[in-house]
Amino acid sequence: MAGEQIVGYDGSDCAQAALAEAIAEAGRRDCGIVLAFGYEPATPTGEMSDYRNALEELGREVTAGGLAAIEAAGLVGEVAIIDQRPAEGILALAEEHDSPLIVVGTYGERPLVGAILGSVPNKLLHLSTVPVLVVPAKD
Repeated sequence: MAGEQIVGYDGSDCAQAALAEAIAEAGRRDCGIVLAFGYEPATPTGEMSDYRNALEELGREVTAGGLAAIEAAGLVGEVAIIDQRPAEGILALAEEHDSPLIVVGTYGERPLVGAILGSVPNKLLHLSTVPVLVVPAKD
């Protein structure tokens, strides 16, 4: 089995479209899938610690449905809740898992908007050393 594909997953429509493509691709590549839910790190004190815990819980809830879809397709999946900015965390996971592919969704923002606002797909396309598949949200 090849290294696992990394899928940026937040439960949104575009993330669900990305997961569907990743499942199909994983079947062709005979590999597993790691669902990556990343969030901006916070200082672990007081209210920020509560915020971080809430984000981790949200990540577990959001990725549960995605993991169920992976397993229903007969594939091996796992979840990674990463306390890093999503693009950086996904890149680190791809290296750690010897990933053949990173899959993320997009709502189709214009390239200039993505460059200015720093969209995750835009960052991955420019920084990744492995192929990145960017999947648009379904209509």
